[in-house]
Amino acid sequence: MKLPLLRLVRCSLPLFATALCVAQSVHSPIHLPSSKEILPPVPGSPRALNSLPMTAAWSPDHRYLALVNAGYGTVESNYEQSVAILDTATGRLTDFPDARTALYAPQTMYSGIAFSADGRRLYVSFDSLTAPNGVPLGRAGRPARKDDQPVATGNGVAVYRFTPGSETTPPSLIPERILHIPLRSLTGDQLQHHGELELPQNEAIPAPAGLAVVPGRHEKLLVADEYSDDAVLLDVKSGKLLTRFDLASGPVIPSTYPVAVVAGPHGRRAWVSLWNGSAVAQLDLRDGKVVQLLPLLPPARDIDPSSHPVDMVLSPDGKTLYIALANRDAVAAVQLAGRHMRLDGFYDTRLPGQTYFGAMPDAVALSPDGQTLYAANSGSDAVALFDLGTPLQPHLFGKPLGFIPTEWYPTALAVGPARLYVATAKGKGTGPNVAPQPIPANPPPSIQRDLHRPHTYIASMLHGSLASIDIAEARAQLPKLTGEVMQSNLMSAAQQTVHFQNGGDPIKHVIYIIKENRTYDQILGDLGVGNGDPSLTMYGEDITPNEHALARQFGVLDDFYDSGEVSGDGHVWSTAAINSDYLERTWQINYRGGERPYDFEGVVEEGFPLREHIPDVDEPESGYIWTDLARHHISYFHFAEYISTQYCNSTGNAPKAMLPQQGGTPEGVHDCSHPYIHFGDPIPAQYGGGVSHYPWNIPFIYKDVATKPALVGHFDPDYPDFGLDFPDQLRVNEFLNYFRRWRADAKAGHDTMPAFVMLRLPNDHTAGTRPGWPTPEASVADNDLAVGRVADVVSHSPYWGSTAIFILEDDAQDGADHVDAHRSLCLVISKYAPRRATPYVDSHFYTTVSTVHTILTLLGAPPMNNNDALAPLESPEFSGAGDQPAYNADYRNQKNGLIYRANTPKSYGARESARMDFSHEDRAPVRELNIILWKDAMGTKPVPYLLLHPFAPRGGKAAKDDDDDGD
Repeated sequence: MKLPLLRLVRCSLPLFATALCVAQSVHSPIHLPSSKEILPPVPGSPRALNSLPMTAAWSPDHRYLALVNAGYGTVESNYEQSVAILDTATGRLTDFPDARTALYAPQTMYSGIAFSADGRRLYVSFDSLTAPNGVPLGRAGRPARKDDQPVATGNGVAVYRFTPGSETTPPSLIPERILHIPLRSLTGDQLQHHGELELPQNEAIPAPAGLAVVPGRHEKLLVADEYSDDAVLLDVKSGKLLTRFDLASGPVIPSTYPVAVVAGPHGRRAWVSLWNGSAVAQLDLRDGKVVQLLPLLPPARDIDPSSHPVDMVLSPDGKTLYIALANRDAVAAVQLAGRHMRLDGFYDTRLPGQTYFGAMPDAVALSPDGQTLYAANSGSDAVALFDLGTPLQPHLFGKPLGFIPTEWYPTALAVGPARLYVATAKGKGTGPNVAPQPIPANPPPSIQRDLHRPHTYIASMLHGSLASIDIAEARAQLPKLTGEVMQSNLMSAAQQTVHFQNGGDPIKHVIYIIKENRTYDQILGDLGVGNGDPSLTMYGEDITPNEHALARQFGVLDDFYDSGEVSGDGHVWSTAAINSDYLERTWQINYRGGERPYDFEGVVEEGFPLREHIPDVDEPESGYIWTDLARHHISYFHFAEYISTQYCNSTGNAPKAMLPQQGGTPEGVHDCSHPYIHFGDPIPAQYGGGVSHYPWNIPFIYKDVATKPALVGHFDPDYPDFGLDFPDQLRVNEFLNYFRRWRADAKAGHDTMPAFVMLRLPNDHTAGTRPGWPTPEASVADNDLAVGRVADVVSHSPYWGSTAIFILEDDAQDGADHVDAHRSLCLVISKYAPRRATPYVDSHFYTTVSTVHTILTLLGAPPMNNNDALAPLESPEFSGAGDQPAYNADYRNQKNGLIYRANTPKSYGARESARMDFSHEDRAPVRELNIILWKDAMGTKPVPYLLLHPFAPRGGKAAKDDDDDGD
């Protein structure tokens, strides 16, 4: 089979300067949606890369540094994944997009990259869940992939021929072949969830991750197979699989998630880090055996967060292995002398004075002399330095010498004789996304139609970066650089509290509402106050009268940013105030083509870790807001967030019963006797009673399942999670059943309302123009009225003086915003909001993390992690005299019938919407859906003329292109 040629794109300075015009010569801080800051100029003059550089590898002569860019893809790289090659002698940075990894391709690059021993070949891991053997698998009820998509490679290792460059010419990289990795045959007591993929149950998809070249007469490759819980040894010349090492810990495949590999200098021993297994495995490559498993800060319970050993580096003398533990803020030092590994101790990667979790080291590197250890802290945007000349003390963690600041989210490190190379996943972040989706010079046929979007998709705006830092200069300035890291992480921020005019804290209850996917301008751009752009408003005051009225009465937060880019990470940020390293390394792969499942919200690999008695690989060490509340004996109750619903006549979002080995079977379709509420049918009393005026079928719930242990017994089993054909009015009616009881008890002198109540109101996500389902305007109006009704009933109750309501979107990916693609709406509602003749506008910088911090502060709970401990509080929203009157909901869109309108087969995009999957957020193709929503809402109105560069600095003023550092 002839492989397609790579497209060579040189990462010259002018090229990426047009993509990221926020120049480092502008020294004002760059606020990040994580609530952290970047303080330009960042050491090493970072240059822009394609998206999500995951791993770096040196050529044998240490002249060339290769990085695998396995993210969503940027316009400069044709929206393809790529390999970047840095010539350290000339400074030339060259990007090699691979046409086999176009958007929607049946495979993806991943975290493995390595040069051959002779430097003439480069190896890169290729993963495929949809075509694991090179032939696309069928999916129940799904259309086949397009004929113009790239050829399926299957799971394996891509082999490229590498030719060095010269002083005047760049190197070349040409694809040669694929070393295929077959499916793993499982034993009788093992099972891998395949979801809707048509694959035998006794086979497991590998998903190759880390790679290591094994020295010897015949070159071999050791490959970590993340999804089949094993590692394989391949003969490079023949492609033959020589040995398979079983690294599973039980019947659930995957459970340990092998992710990185290191081979010893003599080709006899090798080591595999088990991402979710909280351990490192030692392999005997000659005997083909797993000889030892060494635990590394494992969890106390099998369902608690694992320690995430994610990256490793071997000392030059081969005696010590250093392993980054991303979920423990530490690096483990493991002694390899003798036949067995021995844990020597740990290095603490936290900042000075940091007591909460949040450093999250996800890459490590060593100086050539083996005396300095470097750890990339993805959570604190810094590199920690450790002196290895000082022995570790028993029971004490080694302390860093200092820290070097980086751009947003460092993911890969490499060290040369004089320079430290740092790759980050998100560079300087995003900017306005009001421009139409940029069209690359040579878009592949399979994606051309989907590129005609009215605004730029947030995932395609995330450029990685590569900094080249002079080590001697950095060491000389280490105290100063450490101070900058402290400042960018807000470590010097004063102790914060919410100040009320009459002192104390009257708030005893918080209602937290999470909605779906809208930007500030998309909803409130026409508000008339605050920094809005009405030309981008798709669902303005006629459709969202309650959100407009609530903003005017209780406060306009016009500089608020969702911390997450998409729902996959948005729901984690909204409930944990932090992400996980697993999430950051996988969500872009999921969103670009489905080569990772939706491993979020407690559902992983189509199963429930809680029921499988394994850690949730996506869970950060500090847990979630309900974990914190439970630990401190603060009451809480959930309406659907992190609750998985299975509807009648549907298989739901994941298996709802235990595995066969655990005494059950994954449940299929449940044929209920009355699966739907039809138009004109009675609505059950718990959902409001009366008859249904909705012209679509409303599904009944078969079962709700808590996906987190702390939620068991703390959720409403009759409140659905995401179903967009289930009106938000019915959701609120079910919530009101509980609230009325709490209100009655309060009138009788008994406060039975939980301190923390979380509501999921998802319908502003919309189901596009799917025929027979609610129109986009109906969905958004339904959601708006639901929000207004919650504010109405609470403010007219005895709880008005003791309750605050926080409302936000989990992410802002489905709309345009003239300030930033992360900017979204946040409403803070209480009796203590400032009361003024004109709307109060608070233009302080806030994020999702600020909201979580404010909630915990009001409830008297300590922070969960270093993010929410220091993020700015939304204090001004409680600075009023406590005289805010009750809110009266605006029912206009129920009275005029808007919330009952359904799409017809003639609606714009109806045929495309009918093929989309709306069973869970973001399973529908976001790019195509956003086009449909724009056309539906704006009609023939053209996309606003691009007055601002899509990467202009926050605030809307275009910056001049600046080529001084390639950004």
